[in-house]
Amino acid sequence: MTLQTLQKIRNLGTFEHLFAAYGEAGAMAFSVAVRVGSVVPEAALVKALSTVQARQPLLRASVGWDEDRVHAFLVSENPIPLTMIASHKMQWHHVAQDEVNRPFSSDAGPLVRAVALTGASETTIVLTFHHSVADGMAALFVMHEVLVALSGGNLNDPPSADLLEERLGMPLPQFVRDTPRGDDSRSAASSTPSQADLPRAAVKAIELKQDLTERLIHLAKSQGVTVNSMLTAAVGRAQLSLDDRWKSETLRVMSPIDFKGFLSIPDQVGLFLSIAITPFEQGDREFWAEALRVGQQIDKFRSKEMASRIIGDLAKRFADDASYDASRERIVSQIPYDTVMTNFGLVRLPTSYGDLVVERVWAPVLRSVPGQNVVAAASFGGVLSLVHTSVGGTEGLLDRTVEILQGL
Repeated sequence: MTLQTLQKIRNLGTFEHLFAAYGEAGAMAFSVAVRVGSVVPEAALVKALSTVQARQPLLRASVGWDEDRVHAFLVSENPIPLTMIASHKMQWHHVAQDEVNRPFSSDAGPLVRAVALTGASETTIVLTFHHSVADGMAALFVMHEVLVALSGGNLNDPPSADLLEERLGMPLPQFVRDTPRGDDSRSAASSTPSQADLPRAAVKAIELKQDLTERLIHLAKSQGVTVNSMLTAAVGRAQLSLDDRWKSETLRVMSPIDFKGFLSIPDQVGLFLSIAITPFEQGDREFWAEALRVGQQIDKFRSKEMASRIIGDLAKRFADDASYDASRERIVSQIPYDTVMTNFGLVRLPTSYGDLVVERVWAPVLRSVPGQNVVAAASFGGVLSLVHTSVGGTEGLLDRTVEILQGL
């Protein structure tokens, strides 16, 4: 298929361009998972995925270059792939681990796939996304729509299709490939890394018991800090204690910020995030003072002006790079943080969809670049889920984080 026959959806935004480049390096694929208390037939899940995909343009997208060599989402005619696994022993995070270690063919699309892990009386649905089409909140929205479709619910309302740049009052940039006109290589949408060539990400998952979860929430509230600030402080302290590197260097922990609520953007598929970076250094600061500092630092980034500045700076750096290949190499080798702490917070999915009962929603599994740690959190049904994903990251980080939380 030639490039000219591919229907264009729209140009990529700045963060979408960033994550498309990460994807070509085998990074930033992520999975979300829920467990429902019944066995879902394959045919029903295929139908539900098809229904949701038909509603959402970015679930029918590939990433490529249009005829003007601009980085764009192009229409993919492929259905969302579904893998069925019947197992009473396999855990959800083992499935997610396998999925984030499988690179997407972003030039073919779609940039989402599904696995259903069925047991004797339950089904775990794992959705894995290329990060250029969705952030974590968007992934939960897709999961919600799949569950609505499975239950025979109403999905008649047309989905929104906002762009972060437009909602921030910024022009949508055009990221142009450096390939000269007439060079056939411009029709290649992207390079897909071989799974065999990628170092494997490892995933560890822990669920805190309901009484500990409730105690931690109460403690954070009594100390005047958010649960997210408490968790981020615990992760930062845990990593400082486990790696001698941070005796002489500053640890930088990145926190994604969801801007949909801030900008009154309805739930939809897309990227509506910015980032905050919190530095950690060795010291004797009391834990709750540390958590308060973390919250204050994250709040500095929680503004329309700061998001616009970050996006503008990113776009300028891409424009200044000599080529798209140079951009990809730069962002992977010069990533401006060392660890990611991402928190879904209290997951606001219903506990039931018709006869479907949602038993568990877990924190996401996100594969980053080698050497980085990603710790994710989510709370559902009174249970706090914590997940550590890394490619050669800090051994024992999740266990040490939990030790710190238990000691509060």
